[in-house]
Amino acid sequence: MKTCFSLTHRKAGLGLVLFIVFGMTYQSAECQITRAVQVTPDQEKRSFIRSVDGYAFLSEDMTLAQTRAAAFANAKRQAVEMVRTYIQSKTKVEDFVLKSDKITATSEGAVTILEQKDHGVEENNRYHVWIKAEVEYDLKPQGEAAKEHEMDPDAPLTVKVWTPEKQYKDGDNITIYIQGNRNFYARIVDISADKEIIQLLPNEYRKINYFEAGKTYKIPDQGDLFALTVRPPFGEDQIVVYASEVPLGRVDMEQVGQGLSRYTGTRSAFSAMTRGIAVESAAKSAEPGAEFYEATWKFKTGR
Repeated sequence: MKTCFSLTHRKAGLGLVLFIVFGMTYQSAECQITRAVQVTPDQEKRSFIRSVDGYAFLSEDMTLAQTRAAAFANAKRQAVEMVRTYIQSKTKVEDFVLKSDKITATSEGAVTILEQKDHGVEENNRYHVWIKAEVEYDLKPQGEAAKEHEMDPDAPLTVKVWTPEKQYKDGDNITIYIQGNRNFYARIVDISADKEIIQLLPNEYRKINYFEAGKTYKIPDQGDLFALTVRPPFGEDQIVVYASEVPLGRVDMEQVGQGLSRYTGTRSAFSAMTRGIAVESAAKSAEPGAEFYEATWKFKTGR
């Protein structure tokens, strides 16, 4: 799908666009607002990003390199344990089962180090390191009650993204909806069939990057100067939402017209830069950390 953003065409067809938008039945609008509970993303990735200090005491049985490695391992284990405790505190046992194979005190494979600092030997007896770690976890819903609890404001951060259909034809206009269970910061991009990454929100004319809990937002909407119209190349498009409870990391992009921007690197690089957040807790007394949620909604386009 190509994103069409011709300002001239948009103005010329404004009467038709307004007719279509305001001609929607109230029932149709309500269906989209209440649909979030039933939406299941094609892919999702839950994680918690936090900063951790790791230590290892010097020993005659280990080299300095081994002691350093032990300090990093200590930091990763702490990160996992802290996140596991946090997620369990946010999860109703009767509604969800925490997948222990993804997040346990020894599952270092679930940890990605986003940043690190090597403080070296301190006080002549221990090695000190610091890491900003992302710990992935899965939540396994248990029935319809679990789906409803997913959008509870006390549950882990969840942002639903969807389109009314999963199949679109050449010339069709597409509307994207998003809704979160808690207030969140987000970046929404379209990854086309030819892997082009276009950021839809925030954009130059609609700078919104903070979204309120329980409110349904749509793209495009008032303030946007583009339409999402199906054009070649056809195939599978992916709408990806990157969300967190704190502002997201900066990503340098190039302007492509009408407020939209394009990222010229890979999806993995884009994802990594988006995760460059400041892990500061909203509560002064709480440990520094922030939830991160990534959801992908796929749809197909053709003739």
